[in-house]
Amino acid sequence: MKSIKILFSLFTTLLVSVSVLNAAGVVGDAVAGKALYATCAGCHGTNGEGIKAMNAPRIAGLEDYYLIRQLKNFKAGIRGSDKRDTFGATMKPMAQTLADDQEVADVVAYILTLSGK
Repeated sequence: MKSIKILFSLFTTLLVSVSVLNAAGVVGDAVAGKALYATCAGCHGTNGEGIKAMNAPRIAGLEDYYLIRQLKNFKAGIRGSDKRDTFGATMKPMAQTLADDQEVADVVAYILTLSGK
């Protein structure tokens, strides 16, 4: 039981210490990002492993700059606007639930903590 408490404490510390600094100079907070990730988990899995049946790729293990760029591209309509891009069209409104650069950085900071398993 004591080892479980220690592991939980280490994991919590990891969540708090992981941060993302995006191009806008916004630092992400993994703890805040965990709540935001609930929207993502339905397709990308609770551990970022991706769900093939949903055509949602694994996002665990991707670089922070890539995740930020893709989320911003979906939010701006750069991705997911072409009528032939049906999977992107599904992702576009999901990314738009992130209100601003802070929420993008927060959810990316949380994704960086995921194992993909």
